Amino acid sequence: MSGLELVGSLLGAAGTIAAGQAEKKNQDYLAKQEEMRGQEEFAASQREAGQQRKEADLAMSRAQALAASSGGGAGTDAPTIVKIMSDTAGQGELNAGTTMYGGISRRSGLYDSAKGRRAAGKASLMGSVLSGFGQAASGIGKAFPKGSFG
Repeated sequence: MSGLELVGSLLGAAGTIAAGQAEKKNQDYLAKQEEMRGQEEFAASQREAGQQRKEADLAMSRAQALAASSGGGAGTDAPTIVKIMSDTAGQGELNAGTTMYGGISRRSGLYDSAKGRRAAGKASLMGSVLSGFGQAASGIGKAFPKGSFG
């Protein structure tokens, strides 16, 4: 093997390692993007849950106003309006809780995916380093065959 072939083997090894480093960097970037999407999903679910609570409050307020204007009573001594308002509040809180759970679940899934991407990036880098060292060792072995030193 000529010196030029040895240099080629070493450059090939360096290229293999550089490719692994680039893949790790790419996976880290994609993981960061997924974490950001996870935070956005969670924040959106918080805003939506707040809106659902507000809508439930408005529905209860409207029910109370309608009951008062109909003469049916709207105070705590009117069992029908109390039940309607209690049901409305309960449904509003259930809707908000379900929305929050969905946001937490989506965020968790994206965070798990990000963790997997980082692990894949590390594995790719490790594989390329090992492969690069193997290429270099093979090139050196071919350039300096057994017994060539003496």
